[in-house]
Amino acid sequence: MSFVPPKNYHVKVRIYNQEIAFGKGIAQILSLVEQHGSLTAAYKEMGISSSKAWKILHRAEADLGYPLLKSISGGAHGGGTVLTPEGKEMLEKYSQFEAQVQAFAQEAFHKIFHA
Repeated sequence: MSFVPPKNYHVKVRIYNQEIAFGKGIAQILSLVEQHGSLTAAYKEMGISSSKAWKILHRAEADLGYPLLKSISGGAHGGGTVLTPEGKEMLEKYSQFEAQVQAFAQEAFHKIFHA
């Protein structure tokens, strides 16, 4: 029997200070909030409950030490939710880091298993 290389791999990217708290889930929440201007719209699109979304958000904020989202009260447009400057920067930097890690992983996987 000869060696047959695997066809797929999976790399999970999570960043944190003390507790693993920032990864694909919170990045998706922040991205959708930025897109829709609403935390409610974000967690509904993801198919998760309000309590789960808040739990993910609070865990990330507690570990990072700053708020990621800011609520905007009512008014003519009905209010909503926006990313804080720190939340926006964190999402941008995480997205860049995650993309580079995935690109490196793909290159390494193909070099090692499919050379």
